[in-house]
Amino acid sequence: MKTSVVQVDGECPAGQAEEALRQAGEIIKGGGLVAFPTETVYGLGGDALNPESARKIYAAKGRPSDNPLIIHICRFEDIRKIVKELPGKAVRTADAFWPGPLTMILHKADCVPYETTGGLDTVAVRFPSHPAARKLIEYGGGYIAAPSANASGRPSPTRAGYVTEDMDGKIEMILDGGDVGIGLESTILDLTAEPPRILRPGYITQEMLEEVLGKVEMDAGLAGDGSGQAPKAPGMKYRHYAPKGNLLVVEGPPEQVIAYINRQTARDGETGEKTGVLATSELLEQYHADVVQCVGSRGDEEEIARNLFSALRAFDDRGVTRIYSESFPDQGLGQAIMNRLLKAAGHHVVNVRKAGMDAEKEAGSMVAIGSDHGGFALKQRVIHYLEERKISYEDLGCYSEESCDYPVFGHAVAEAVASGKCEQGIVICTTGIGISISANKVPGIRCALCGDPLSAKLTRLHNDANMLALGAGIVGGNLALEIVETFLNTPFSGEERHRRRVNLIEK
Repeated sequence: MKTSVVQVDGECPAGQAEEALRQAGEIIKGGGLVAFPTETVYGLGGDALNPESARKIYAAKGRPSDNPLIIHICRFEDIRKIVKELPGKAVRTADAFWPGPLTMILHKADCVPYETTGGLDTVAVRFPSHPAARKLIEYGGGYIAAPSANASGRPSPTRAGYVTEDMDGKIEMILDGGDVGIGLESTILDLTAEPPRILRPGYITQEMLEEVLGKVEMDAGLAGDGSGQAPKAPGMKYRHYAPKGNLLVVEGPPEQVIAYINRQTARDGETGEKTGVLATSELLEQYHADVVQCVGSRGDEEEIARNLFSALRAFDDRGVTRIYSESFPDQGLGQAIMNRLLKAAGHHVVNVRKAGMDAEKEAGSMVAIGSDHGGFALKQRVIHYLEERKISYEDLGCYSEESCDYPVFGHAVAEAVASGKCEQGIVICTTGIGISISANKVPGIRCALCGDPLSAKLTRLHNDANMLALGAGIVGGNLALEIVETFLNTPFSGEERHRRRVNLIEK
């Protein structure tokens, strides 16, 4: 299939743009697909009331068919055809925020096919403000189903060139309306819940909605990767917005975030990774990665939102394989920014915060933790345990389940402990054997492989072990946490015979 790209932005003569929009509308009505600009991101449009068009959208994106599509309308009154009922709170919400970057979820009418709603009895509806989008919807029959116009999982496109990268040869037409204005997808508000619930944060914030509706909740699923249930709105269940390189979000005070990222990028460079940092303009000059990409100023959340997806795609353009990002305040528009960033990172986060203690003391009491791909899932569970108990830690990798070499991470954790930067270390691989051997090659390290709480207690009491090794394929998650808790909370006995034996170990 040949994909035509047609300009419809302000630089295009009005008559030419109008004709392009008419042609695009005919493609939609004929069952084809057209990518088009909105005020949020570019959408991939098909006839919302045609089941075959929905199937084509899923195929073009490589998107799971249980991930619902949003129906776009160009007149408020058109919503009545596609919903079973229109409650007063929906009318009030529309009066306040439509046309604009807000999607409402309501009970669907029978005319809306389940292929469009991902098999659900609810439908997501949006009335966009972008003039080209509204004209296309009118010419296309009034109801256009449109997710973002990117391959599933990739960063959403904020300009036509990014749409071409993902959709060339898969769809009939791309309407080039220039760069979008907002840069993040619409807020999704579930009005079938009581109180109303935000399923995806966006430009329309929780505070703005509560001024109109009273209490509005954030969906509990926003805190993680979701459950086994079918998603009720786009972006809830699957990994989204992700660059090709592995992305890690780093939280904490700026000076510690900078130090951590610079240490990590230096180590990554030694193993052949091409490194990148997603940085704010205030800290841009302090990073030493191969590629440092500015996302905007911390004082301008709208700028950060507008630039986020294009910045992530810029790392792909330059072949970056390991990316670190600063984090942002999780309030207001920052909720939407962090939602997209955490989804892009697969919720992989390192917290280097040193709250309540001076930096020197805190650094010495930190726990260093690392694993290979076989220990990654258990490492994430141990990290959750540390965070719940407010135990400071430094995650030295790995950051995904992609195959990697355990000695790299065994050495990294051991060096952090041996240098005094961290007091104790935890390393995990499938058996725990190889990574513990690697750690013990570093002078001053006494790494003990433990399979039960008693051995963890005795190795601390008798050997003053400063590192714990776990076999993810040997101990289950609950047992592993018992071992970790025992290890971290058992002091060295200090008895003369035990000090003597530790000295003999060190010889």
